Amino acid sequence: MVEIAPCFLTRSEGPEMAGSPIRFTVVLTVAVMAAVSAIAQTATSSNLDSNPEDVIHSLDQLIKQNQQLEIQNQQMEKQNQQLQKQNQELIDQIKTLRVAVDQHVNVSDQATGPTQTTARKDGRQAGPSFNQKQSTRDQTAQSSGQSQSNDDDKIKFPESSAGNSAIFGEFNPGRGFTVGRGEYGELNLSGYMATRFLDQMPGQQTAFDHLDRQIQVTPRKDFQFHRVMLFSQGWLFSPKFQYSTFLWTVQDTNQVAVGGALYYSFGKIMTLGLGWNAYPGTQSLQGSHPYWESYDRVMADEFFRPYFSQGVFAKGNLLPKLEYRWMFGNNNSNLDVPAVKLDRDLSAGAALTWYPTTGEFGPRGAFGDYENHQNLATRFNLAYTYSPEERQAAVGTSSGINTTLRLSDSLNVFDTGAIAPGVTIERTHYQMVSAAAGIKFHGLWIQGEGYGRLLDHFIADGKLPVSEVRDSGFYVQLAEMIVPKRFELYGGTSYIFGQYGNSKEFIVGTNYYPWDTRNIRLNTQLLNVDHSPVNSTFGFYIGQQTGPIFAIGMTALY
Repeated sequence: MVEIAPCFLTRSEGPEMAGSPIRFTVVLTVAVMAAVSAIAQTATSSNLDSNPEDVIHSLDQLIKQNQQLEIQNQQMEKQNQQLQKQNQELIDQIKTLRVAVDQHVNVSDQATGPTQTTARKDGRQAGPSFNQKQSTRDQTAQSSGQSQSNDDDKIKFPESSAGNSAIFGEFNPGRGFTVGRGEYGELNLSGYMATRFLDQMPGQQTAFDHLDRQIQVTPRKDFQFHRVMLFSQGWLFSPKFQYSTFLWTVQDTNQVAVGGALYYSFGKIMTLGLGWNAYPGTQSLQGSHPYWESYDRVMADEFFRPYFSQGVFAKGNLLPKLEYRWMFGNNNSNLDVPAVKLDRDLSAGAALTWYPTTGEFGPRGAFGDYENHQNLATRFNLAYTYSPEERQAAVGTSSGINTTLRLSDSLNVFDTGAIAPGVTIERTHYQMVSAAAGIKFHGLWIQGEGYGRLLDHFIADGKLPVSEVRDSGFYVQLAEMIVPKRFELYGGTSYIFGQYGNSKEFIVGTNYYPWDTRNIRLNTQLLNVDHSPVNSTFGFYIGQQTGPIFAIGMTALY
């Protein structure tokens, strides 16, 4: 007799449970073969001398029994397959539950504050357990100023990047790729690129300044791999202690800048930083780049806005729907200015932003309603900037290094003869206040911003006809997602009312998003400009240009 040992399958056996049915099948098959052999031997020996018909009958019975055993074996194989499938489903459920439990533990740890310690047998407090350390490391997804999962989530990657809310200007990184994460830190890499064709028309122009002197106007028509920005960010030793670095290149001007900042997060109440940042003087300098209607600013914004410097800064919430930003820095624009050219007078800027309805205005406070708000989103902003500025060039040179401050006829205030013939301004104070309001609803976006600027406290090498220069202006933009997530149409206008001339522009443009994401788009824009006060190869405008400007560009943020 062949005995078959019972084989039990339980869930506690985990991943090995799939092997038990297979062993059971093998044992059963061997036992059946032994039984058939024994029966055949018995039948052969007992019927060897009997009637051949009886032998044939016995053989038929054995064949039938063999067929029945084969059917039973096939049925058991199917049962084994079903058990293996059930076992795999059970393992998957266990993994899913474990992930959910770990996430719940992470959230609980963040809510309760410091990691709890465990008691040792000797009565002293031991350090955090391995699971507690692992839970702390898993929190890094929310620690480096981004909304991303512990791993590079390919499903979430096309989503708009929330960026780092403590970075106000163009230095704000994208979602990026996490290339390293450990117990003591994290490294994430991201980038931004813009390529464009620009045509400023007509190609030959003549203009005059407020003293009736001829101004050279040189319209451009060229292709440029316009801008490249490479970012790294993460945290060191503690998820609250964060860092970011950037490499910023502008092909139009051959400008290259490298910088960064260190931050410490105190929660929603404040993130405090030291390093490079922008003065939060206008809406476009509060972290929204590159989610504008085009890849550069409108004329009024470009004329009035402050710039970038090194200093100390902070961002936080005074109330759940009321944000603040402030910065104290070296000067209005620290880019390409060595320390020996800086004076002892510091600059400052601050802003308050209120979201009375939904408490938000899209990722980074973006321009345009790509997200298609179903509830009316509103935003109001008030900002102020103050900066004592100096020429930053030796007396006797015709042009100053400082090119950020221009009069409304596009002249650099520090150039010799800008306000009076033969007179050079060495120092002045820049003050600017701005107020903005915007709404988003069902793909429609409307936003306006007004500016007032004062230049005073002039120190010059000669007599000036004025003691101060006041300018004001505004812009209004609106956009509609004609095809949700795909095609946007926008328009706008901006005006500058200056002490030395008035300027205006009208804008119409489109954005095409080929892959259902804000991060990659094709932008086309047509502007009609009347006496631009902005003079820069960086943006769309050159000084005193009058006429149409056509631009087409592709941008990508990752």
